[in-house]
Amino acid sequence: MRELENNALGFAMTLVHDREQAEEIVQQAFANVWAARNTPRERSEFKRWLYRAILNLARDQARQRKRWSLLRFWAPPPPDPFDEVERRVDDAALVAALRRLDPRDRAAVHLRYFEDRSFAETASTLGVTEENARVIVHRALAKVRRMMLRPEAVQGVEA
Repeated sequence: MRELENNALGFAMTLVHDREQAEEIVQQAFANVWAARNTPRERSEFKRWLYRAILNLARDQARQRKRWSLLRFWAPPPPDPFDEVERRVDDAALVAALRRLDPRDRAAVHLRYFEDRSFAETASTLGVTEENARVIVHRALAKVRRMMLRPEAVQGVEA
């Protein structure tokens, strides 16, 4: 767990953009993976299994947030300080473009380029074929490039 926690947290942060949520997701994923009977013992398979659990939990939270967002009976939350820091980094346009990608595309780009995973590992984590993973990453990067060429399209975007 100690070996994987930082990478797992980074992966979760890429998916949910909220440190508290990411920490909860990672904690729940570790608990789920350890509790499962058929958890792989080999390190690489365990990591794939863990990342798959993180991805599923992030998707579940996104669905839940979407349902709750339809209810408008409370004031919007104040801006997250981690999001503010992220917005102010040198590559603000790149961060904004990455945030506009859908969760699957963000996950694929994160795995491939931020964690330097092979396409086979990325595909395994996402639950798709290697060829499909290549297509997802290629199309996601094309979307980012288009958004970077039109910086006015990504300014002020909340993901």
